[in-house]
Amino acid sequence: MSSPTKLFPGPTDYASVSPPQKLTIPSKPDAPISYSFFQPTNQPNAAPKRLIVFINGLGLPALSWLPSISIFREDIKSCPAILTYDRFGQGLTTSRDPLDGTPGKENGHDFLDVANDLHEIIVTIATAELGLKASDVEDGTLHLLLIGASIGVPILRLYAQHHPGITAGAIFLDSNIANVNYSDFWPDPDAPGFDPKTVVADDCTLAQYRGARERLAAMFDLKVKNAEGLDRSTGPALLPYADGPKPVGPYGKGPWLSVVGHDPETFAEVSLEKMGTPKSLSMKFTNKYWTEYNQGLTGITDRHTDGVVIAPGCGHFIQMDGPGFVAQEVIRMLQKLGW
Repeated sequence: MSSPTKLFPGPTDYASVSPPQKLTIPSKPDAPISYSFFQPTNQPNAAPKRLIVFINGLGLPALSWLPSISIFREDIKSCPAILTYDRFGQGLTTSRDPLDGTPGKENGHDFLDVANDLHEIIVTIATAELGLKASDVEDGTLHLLLIGASIGVPILRLYAQHHPGITAGAIFLDSNIANVNYSDFWPDPDAPGFDPKTVVADDCTLAQYRGARERLAAMFDLKVKNAEGLDRSTGPALLPYADGPKPVGPYGKGPWLSVVGHDPETFAEVSLEKMGTPKSLSMKFTNKYWTEYNQGLTGITDRHTDGVVIAPGCGHFIQMDGPGFVAQEVIRMLQKLGW
């Protein structure tokens, strides 16, 4: 398999593959969105039309998908069209979401708003690039492979739930845990009955535990603000369970699904390096809960590949740490779909 010579392509590399362009969606005509569209290669002309869509997390923009895209496009003879984009306030999209600050959106737009934006983006691309009408998207003439990273997964899930019959396949890359605060699965040291022995280890004192928990809560809890103005606090209401609701893909079947988790050891090492989190805490609490959540995600459909797949040597940002791994997952999914 080929591999990229550097982690992220520079501007000239981006331009040689697919220059970012701007589009607007009907509901927000004054807020341009940056996107890149990759033409299909050697695809059959027969319907249904096919489109791969990459959905970013909070931490990495659309540019982060390019190494993986470059690899799998080189390694397969036939490739569907591909769409990447930056949400409002992210990456190359400098526009803010017009919803922010309006009645009911005082804390910003939420996951469902983003999923609705995504549908408008897909309809816009389908009509402009794939020769379809808007009604063709709604009636299942277009089939999607959706690939989400981190909070891209809740967005993907809500999209597939609210726009049934379209999503033929999905890849979840280390899904954001949307239904609880990060600190909820770390014991509260001030709660009645708290036992310090449950958190103290060779690499962690009680004071270190308190500090680590406070830092994580301050960065990752659901009400914490972020640069793009995405309100994550509605996550528990929108997606209260890992294993449901179950999306419906084309022909009334559940979509093919691949659930990918981070490498627990790598995640613990990165958390120690970046956040000062003792490794014992990552292993005992975060990794354990995340493993259970990922396992729950596999219950969304009975058409999944190999349960939970661990991305070797990858922390949370799987497309950054393992672009070749992501490319292989895409290829596997395309084979499952018969694309």
